[in-house]
Amino acid sequence: MRRSGWLIPALLAAVVSISGPAAAKTSPDAAAKFLDSLGHRALSVLRAQDVSLEQREEKVRVLLSKNFDFARIGRFVLGKAWRTATPEQQAEYQHLFSEFVARTYAKRLGGYTGDSFKILKSQRAGKTDAVVMTLIARPSGPPLKAGWRVSDSKGSLKILDVIVEGVSMVVTQRSEFQAVIRKHGLGGLIELLRLKVNKFSAKSS
Repeated sequence: MRRSGWLIPALLAAVVSISGPAAAKTSPDAAAKFLDSLGHRALSVLRAQDVSLEQREEKVRVLLSKNFDFARIGRFVLGKAWRTATPEQQAEYQHLFSEFVARTYAKRLGGYTGDSFKILKSQRAGKTDAVVMTLIARPSGPPLKAGWRVSDSKGSLKILDVIVEGVSMVVTQRSEFQAVIRKHGLGGLIELLRLKVNKFSAKSS
């Protein structure tokens, strides 16, 4: 059954804690311009016919790494385990988490060549962030509605979450990681991420 509203206020409220209490307010107009520019850069990479699939994936990975706030996302996704982790565990987890997410999404996007998107609207989310709603046209399926939560990170706009058809990326990832931690502890999660990142690296070598 499809959700009646793809941008659910309750879902936005659930992830408001990603933003720090001292975060600067993000203008919805500035967030829309940021997403529009990022989207066109991504499409330029994906449509390039003079580079290999592996090269496109690497360029997308770099683009994601520069424009997602993986530090804040990673802490939120880890939940309470972040506060009990040692500094060494925190550092390794953050490195592995950012590589895992960037490489996962780069792999998913690398093969796309015909997609296009448009900005539908932008609105405030919580006290400091903005959500930009987009419509992504896909040659192999119906248009995809996605919301991008944007926040000011030390004077630079960064993406904090992607909400696709009402489903939050960070909330979903947090649920999956918490399940692993309950069964295998934080060490088990770090080992799992290490294996996944090494697997990606082996494929690209």
